[in-house]
Amino acid sequence: MSLLKVITASLLLAAAASHAAEEEFTNFRVGVGGYAADLSNAPQYMPDSDQPGFAVFAEFPQSNVAASRFILYRVNGEDGLKLQGGETQLMWGWGLAKEGPRIYTGPTWHYEKVQVPRGASERYKVFNGWGWQLGAGYQFRAVTLDFAFGWHDNQDYNKENDRAGLKDGDYTTQSLLLSYRF
Repeated sequence: MSLLKVITASLLLAAAASHAAEEEFTNFRVGVGGYAADLSNAPQYMPDSDQPGFAVFAEFPQSNVAASRFILYRVNGEDGLKLQGGETQLMWGWGLAKEGPRIYTGPTWHYEKVQVPRGASERYKVFNGWGWQLGAGYQFRAVTLDFAFGWHDNQDYNKENDRAGLKDGDYTTQSLLLSYRF
């Protein structure tokens, strides 16, 4: 009889914990995704959209209309491109903390290192600056899928274009992000 009570109590506690867990998700998310960067009119050693990479990120919606995200990314292209960086994103939009569709925009700050040739050797050069992003996605229960498009301030990158004798270009990013809400 006591074994039956223990099993029954365990099942009731498990059901209550499962129900509480479903109702008490936080808005903190972590995820992974695909990442691509493209500097138009770029030297061969700079990023272009034909060289996909990967990203990991954490996101925290403070409300249904405001959130922040920190993303780390890396691209190692077949033609020798080596790019690694991070970006802090502020997100203003709609649907950021609840199930259903979401859309957002906002400013970003990026910090990247790209391996660049200098004479007979190569070294990493730092590129950083402001940017802007636009994204949309959908959240189903604890899983969110987003597509985001970004523009980076191209001043640092155009110095590299000038060095290679090329005209200025625009720097854009694209990412497809999948996250889980805890």
